[in-house]
Amino acid sequence: MSTTLDEDRVRRKAHEIWESEGRPDGRSDSHWQQAREIVALKDSYGSTLTPVANSLEQEAEPAVAFENQGEFPGLTDMGDGARGPSWQAARATTDEDDADPDNTVPSQGTRA
Repeated sequence: MSTTLDEDRVRRKAHEIWESEGRPDGRSDSHWQQAREIVALKDSYGSTLTPVANSLEQEAEPAVAFENQGEFPGLTDMGDGARGPSWQAARATTDEDDADPDNTVPSQGTRA
């Protein structure tokens, strides 16, 4: 029986949309889809207003959650080491390349 009631509500809403748009021809599928969505949203909205059972007897977050909060990296945690590449690391890499006699990489300003 609820299916019949839902169909009636959708039909009435589709008719209302059709009239509000100036009774255009060939848009019945669009009006039916819009009406179905509107009826479904109204039904679901009503269920969101149902009061929640009294479950506030327990704490929402145990105190342990706040005590352990600093143990995990956050958005502002930069870590203990250096961030990204550095000039010092680049120099060390260059010094290693110079010590290798088989290194045939041309220096800057020369063409290979």
